[in-house]
Amino acid sequence: MSEAPVSPLATPSAWNLVSDGYVSEIVPTFTHYANDALRYGGVTSGERVLDVACGPGTLTFEAVKLGAKVSGIDFAEDMIAKLHARAAEEGVTDLDVRVGDGMALPYADASFDAAFSMFGLIFFPDRAAGFRELHRVLVPGGRVVVSSWQPIDELALYLELFGALGALLPNMPFSAGKAPLGVPSEFAAEMTDAGFVDVAVHEISHASHYPSMTAFWAPAEKR
Repeated sequence: MSEAPVSPLATPSAWNLVSDGYVSEIVPTFTHYANDALRYGGVTSGERVLDVACGPGTLTFEAVKLGAKVSGIDFAEDMIAKLHARAAEEGVTDLDVRVGDGMALPYADASFDAAFSMFGLIFFPDRAAGFRELHRVLVPGGRVVVSSWQPIDELALYLELFGALGALLPNMPFSAGKAPLGVPSEFAAEMTDAGFVDVAVHEISHASHYPSMTAFWAPAEKR
């Protein structure tokens, strides 16, 4: 029996290719979700915070603003390079950021007060390992926040968009089946299986505004 193909979103090359556009087009919107996550995680000054699949540092820099001592890890070298460039530009020096595997974190047990993975762990080939590693590196009573997407069929515009793309590119992620951890009960179950307790799923929305469909589609045409 053949194994299911690995999603291209589970490989660093895909994220290296889009790192420039991610910084300019995604980070401004994702910053809102990062601040939501930090609020739910109750991060305060002086706490040790881990950002897994940190990308160019969307949550990392927001946590720094709160006075946290932040470590970040991502498997895409270009994303980490973008993070280092922003840190140099903003004069942020107290960061521990590295290229690495979120399914085998290079940190000791009980190293962090809070841990986060914003739209990253959901793409891991072995999500269970990713959740277990988050649990392992947290202190007893530590907090974790992991984000995913609502099911595509609940978002009319994206349902049409992904439906059209899926017809042209049947092997595209999400072209068949459901988005990873898009169902709250399954999300909570995977976290519980990894050892987390008091798991809660919150649905958060932020709006992105475009003057026209042409403007909405323009970033995709650049790729």
